[in-house]
Amino acid sequence: MEYLQDVLERVWFVNWRAGCRNGAQSIVVTVVLAVMMLMLVVRLQRPRRKLPPSPAGAWPIVGHFALLGKQPHVSMANLANKYGAIYSLRLGSIPAIVVSSPELAREVLQVQDKAWASRPTRLIQAEYFSYNHKGISFAQYTPMWRLLRKIATLELFTAKRLEASHALREEEMQHMIRSIMHNAKLGTTVNVKSKLSMMVGNQIFRMVLNRRLSGEEGDQDAESLEFRYIVQEMQQKKGLFMPGDFVSWLRPFDIGGIERHIKAVQRRWDAFLDKVLHEHEEKQRKGAIAESDKDMVDVLLHTMHTQDPKESVRLDVDNIKATVMSILAAGVDTSIVTTEWGMSELVRNPHVLQKLTSELDAVVGRDRMVQETDIPNLKYLQAVIKEVFRLHPPAPLLLPHESLQDTEIAGYHVPAGTRLFIHVHAMGRSPAVWTNPLEFDPERFVNEPEIDLRGTDFRLIPFGSGRRACPAITLGTVSVQWTTAMLVQAFEWSLHPGESCKDLDMTETFGITTARASPLILHATPRLRTQLYTAWSEALL
Repeated sequence: MEYLQDVLERVWFVNWRAGCRNGAQSIVVTVVLAVMMLMLVVRLQRPRRKLPPSPAGAWPIVGHFALLGKQPHVSMANLANKYGAIYSLRLGSIPAIVVSSPELAREVLQVQDKAWASRPTRLIQAEYFSYNHKGISFAQYTPMWRLLRKIATLELFTAKRLEASHALREEEMQHMIRSIMHNAKLGTTVNVKSKLSMMVGNQIFRMVLNRRLSGEEGDQDAESLEFRYIVQEMQQKKGLFMPGDFVSWLRPFDIGGIERHIKAVQRRWDAFLDKVLHEHEEKQRKGAIAESDKDMVDVLLHTMHTQDPKESVRLDVDNIKATVMSILAAGVDTSIVTTEWGMSELVRNPHVLQKLTSELDAVVGRDRMVQETDIPNLKYLQAVIKEVFRLHPPAPLLLPHESLQDTEIAGYHVPAGTRLFIHVHAMGRSPAVWTNPLEFDPERFVNEPEIDLRGTDFRLIPFGSGRRACPAITLGTVSVQWTTAMLVQAFEWSLHPGESCKDLDMTETFGITTARASPLILHATPRLRTQLYTAWSEALL
């Protein structure tokens, strides 16, 4: 204190000697300096709280981004090995923590669930594609989000609605099998991701909008082409790094022109959605729609029109548009990415593929196609899919959370407004959690069948847990299980002649979802009676 007082007196004396033009100016300068010194004293005397460890080497402006490289999830896992299961980063001007152990995941998602229930407010893509954070995925933790969550849980993703959509999902599965059969007859290779994209995209888009994303050859009308272009552009831009998300004053510069392009695509998407909503409104005006014929837009519009006008929180058109966008983006990517990784691991591990094939032959047989209703009896299939989600969670860091208040984790102080990344990719590959973690071994789940995908066991939370867990867990899981079972039952799969299964490229790309860097290209050979494939093809006619 005496030192600070001496500094203040010296500054005042220098100011006086410099000859300020009047006494008032001298007084103002002295008062300002005194206040600054007082603030410094208070800050220095305040007890210093222990913060999570942070890597050295943060750069001006960009912070720790320079340490993350092209595959941030891998770099973050390496940092966890050095700094522990919780550490902090500065991403531009955003404070963040990374959690990478089941125990700490439980702490933030279960014990402190409410404190971490919100989403970041500064996400440019969410501003456009989620209509300024009005959808279920990126909405803040508000009464509106709770209403959206209630609608999703009680209306959109119920067992009854899943059952009602079975026929259309089976129809799209038939289209995919017929398409692969065509490749097999011609002796050409199969781009697994391309086939999955057509099938899953059509399933989800029909469930939500009652429209197919991809059609048969020759389906090239202007509306279909526009629809596909918009979806393709949104998928490509999703997850791109945008400097303005982390350094707000960089946003007006729109480095790379990404925001300008996203804004243009969003305008086209919004116009398309307006047309879809208008068509659904017209359909509802003509009379009541049978429950089994309703798509998700029908449900959302009905909810909006029948809500109590006296309620303070009410669904509006932007909430519907944003929720539709959230469902389409999450539903399509999760199933495609995970199933492609699953097929990659099966081809790479022939003994696992053979055991799964044997189970399908024993439980289902070879005289009919596997059905969703068979899945509860296919225990090894369930173990295989859990192992795929362990090694290849579709979202390696889940969606980011943001703290609503100051809190404490593992003895560390974490201020309000901190961004949280839950590193499920690192947890799935941690030797502290799993034996031989890099080995694809479904037997670990055969031996522990009680471990499920619903967020109750924090060793395996690919869909998250707690308040912000994915509400479509059942749909996502069943989609991957049934599709994998169908592909394995219907075809024998192989790499190019002379190519070793262990040489299969398993490089990942980073984004909101972590997909294969290169598409999985395989040869398919039918393994069932020809009449079964023929019967399915005839069912489509």
